[in-house]
Amino acid sequence: MEVTRSIVGRMNGFLYRCRNDKAYSMIFMAGDVPSLTCLPSEAFTRPNGKSYAALTHPDDLGQVYDAVDAALATRTNWVVDYRIRRADGTDCWVHEVGGGVWTANELLYLEGVVIDCDDDKRTELRNAALLAAISEQASILLSDTVPIVEILRTLRILAINSRLEAGRAGPAGAAFGFVAKEVSLLADETSVLADHISLVTGKLQGLLKAG
Repeated sequence: MEVTRSIVGRMNGFLYRCRNDKAYSMIFMAGDVPSLTCLPSEAFTRPNGKSYAALTHPDDLGQVYDAVDAALATRTNWVVDYRIRRADGTDCWVHEVGGGVWTANELLYLEGVVIDCDDDKRTELRNAALLAAISEQASILLSDTVPIVEILRTLRILAINSRLEAGRAGPAGAAFGFVAKEVSLLADETSVLADHISLVTGKLQGLLKAG
């Protein structure tokens, strides 16, 4: 028991055993329950104690029920992240791993470990939101570059046609030929740019699809 207390005392969370009811009525809790819930463990384990399920964020409670039920159906462990609402009104993300305690044919209890993962989870969510925003802006950029590439390619075609017309005009088209030459040089530069844009946007599209 001393070893168990020592190990549990180092946890940023708690061990538990509870009934398989909608309240997840606690029978036993060991660890840093007060820091995680802002309540002593006795608030949950005493007769008619506080419902642990009631502490779970209402937006997350359904997925907790689903994870537990699915694991019990196959007699495996559940792993689930969810928010709890502390007694001080703040929310905290926790990571839970648990399983059922069975006789041959009967479920006796649920037991597991609940760990504070608030900082890591919020960082993960911020990164996911940032990635989604980047992907959205990249998609807009890709759609905007399509007409630009088409314009650059059209300019190259016009430059080729201008050179042909200048050649047909002969000496009388000298001025036109000078303009055609300048347009042609510009078109050559923009052609390289268009090819580069197409290459980069193609790679970006591949990355977005892979993500």
